[in-house]
Amino acid sequence: MKASKYNICLPYEDDYIIFNGVTKRFFRVSDHNKDYFLKILSSPDDYQETYAPFMNQMTEEGFIVNNDTDELDTVRKQYEQMRNSSFYHLMILPTYQCNVRCWYCTQHHRNVTLSEIDVAKIKKHIEWYLSHHDLEGFHLSWFGGEPMLNFECVQDITFFAKEICKKLNLSFQASITTNGTLLSRDYLEKMRDLDFTFFQITIDGTKEYHDGVKKLKDKSAYISTLNNVCLINEILPNAEICLRYNYTNENLKPNAIIEDLNQHIPENIRNNIQLSVMKVWQQDEQGVDKQLIEDLVKNSRESGYRVTVGVGFSICYVDKFQFNCAFPNGKIDKCDNEEMDSSKGMISQDGSIKWEESPAFLHYDVFSDNESACRTCQYLPVCYGPCPKERNDMFAQRQHIYCRFADPDLHWRQEIVHYCEQYISTNN
Repeated sequence: MKASKYNICLPYEDDYIIFNGVTKRFFRVSDHNKDYFLKILSSPDDYQETYAPFMNQMTEEGFIVNNDTDELDTVRKQYEQMRNSSFYHLMILPTYQCNVRCWYCTQHHRNVTLSEIDVAKIKKHIEWYLSHHDLEGFHLSWFGGEPMLNFECVQDITFFAKEICKKLNLSFQASITTNGTLLSRDYLEKMRDLDFTFFQITIDGTKEYHDGVKKLKDKSAYISTLNNVCLINEILPNAEICLRYNYTNENLKPNAIIEDLNQHIPENIRNNIQLSVMKVWQQDEQGVDKQLIEDLVKNSRESGYRVTVGVGFSICYVDKFQFNCAFPNGKIDKCDNEEMDSSKGMISQDGSIKWEESPAFLHYDVFSDNESACRTCQYLPVCYGPCPKERNDMFAQRQHIYCRFADPDLHWRQEIVHYCEQYISTNN
């Protein structure tokens, strides 16, 4: 037996956490006992008889593996399993337009909206795909632009998809990413009937900062959005609400952020809300004060919110074989961050997708690139390497995949601690 090469030891408060990246299991040890535990894990055969129950548990939880175990292959199989989801996920951008136009948005907010012809094609595609693939269910997600600007389209396609799933005996769920300002009681009651189960709504810090980013002429975008968050909880009490807090070093003000949030979110519903702390992509990670993130997480949990930091330990949804994105011009591609004019797919008359060329994400990954530094990185089973778009750009530049983080230790050690901390806080 041998220690897993994906065991990671991290300081946590006055103790240490020993975490395994493959199984995502961890245990907490004191500073005094930490070295002894690491010694046991590094020489498992020497302690098998003395600590048999503990060693068996460590084997079950992946901290100890057989000598002939190829752990890279184990991670590759995890990756392939996630790629081969039995659910079809279609993301639709019904418009590129937006009523607030945040400075960090990747879209150019052109005045393009799905036409009636394209709506009919998308419906045809949904019916064709669900009928021609062995699936457990269908996930329809709405993005933009601001999708609520074209709610008629959202309602039309979602109702159609729900009925098709009912006919084919498939599970169905709908989700939406929105700035939240255009939600209303009438819309939310309709979305309840359409089986919307997830709302991701962006928050940009304090009320003052948020209203400086999301500018509305006659009202506060911040107050409007949070009032609608409470309305979601009232009308769709079983829906998951994710407040995505987009941070830069400029807007990281932990005390003020939570004070403003608490003024508009009643204490009795805070546990129903997940605060997702995410870096704005234009912000250099090394320019961020990590202590401010720690303070924000601490303040949020103390106020009763559930908190996550970063994207979590999964692959990019674009990497999944059964994921596609429909753009406002009716064209199809794999990544919503691509420009619609460069999209490689079109919906054929029968509803299938005709590709001008095979999607780039199929060409290579960290497991097929023997030169990739990811293959020897201890964070591989929590990172899985760059997203498909990044891999494509990397190959264009250097012909191989490299780490997208300037300091992977700084990034992933903090994410792992937050992951463990969330579990610890939930189970205390």
